[in-house]
Amino acid sequence: MIRIIGNSLNSCNKKILDKMNKMDFECIKREITAQVEMGAEYIQLNAVSLLHNEVPFLREVIPVVEENGGKVLVRSNKIETLIEVTKIAQKDLMIGDIEFDKKKLDSIINIMQNDKVKIIALINDHQSKANIYPERSLLIAQQYVDYLLDMGIERSHILLDPTVRPLEDDFSNGKTFLNTLELFKLDFPQVKTIANLCTLSEGLPKRYLINAYFLSLAIEKGLDYIVLNVLGKSINECITSTLSVIGKDKNMQSYLKFCREYKEQKKKENCGDLNEPK
Repeated sequence: MIRIIGNSLNSCNKKILDKMNKMDFECIKREITAQVEMGAEYIQLNAVSLLHNEVPFLREVIPVVEENGGKVLVRSNKIETLIEVTKIAQKDLMIGDIEFDKKKLDSIINIMQNDKVKIIALINDHQSKANIYPERSLLIAQQYVDYLLDMGIERSHILLDPTVRPLEDDFSNGKTFLNTLELFKLDFPQVKTIANLCTLSEGLPKRYLINAYFLSLAIEKGLDYIVLNVLGKSINECITSTLSVIGKDKNMQSYLKFCREYKEQKKKENCGDLNEPK
């Protein structure tokens, strides 16, 4: 089952950062509601750029997400922040990203015993700035999974992130990710995978084209949790069509439902145009 995570609330975006600094929760609530309505099960919150106001903001915004039908994924480079948000969230929660570092992992083992908390294991070689091959990523992932299992963490609480890197940096990054994902699904069938697919198109024109095709390929390879801009162009069409093509849409039910809803929406829009005063 494909699960969608909306990623538009990111403090790296100057406009979003401004709203966060102003604690403009009316605007933020609209953003959350729009993403949930477009199929996002989780809302990603990245408030790292708020610095010392990161936790106060998260303390206010997490209940807003949950009250409006969403669950929360919090990304932070501070372990203290990740520990704090587990005390705030009432629903299922994802936290990340954490590279394979035993000291960091040991500091959050206790909160990972909580049934509602899932950790995003970032599969990255912090000793090398160069891109790593799928086989190297698999070795790191194996260390990560083995260590957490030895510490008593269940497989269902671990999410592997194979790491998407921009095509602008290396034209083979998309292929490398897909090959890595394939290895993860073969070697860790009971461990879920997650990735921010929008990263691939960073710095390029017409990003929605790359995002849509990359999304289809990632779904076919078995990606479980997809982080992207759900308000972007053609995302729902892409997901529905891909699931139909690869045989994961029984009797084409989702595809036909999507087509009916699209037709009804167009009919309403046309009626609205006719009813507008001349």
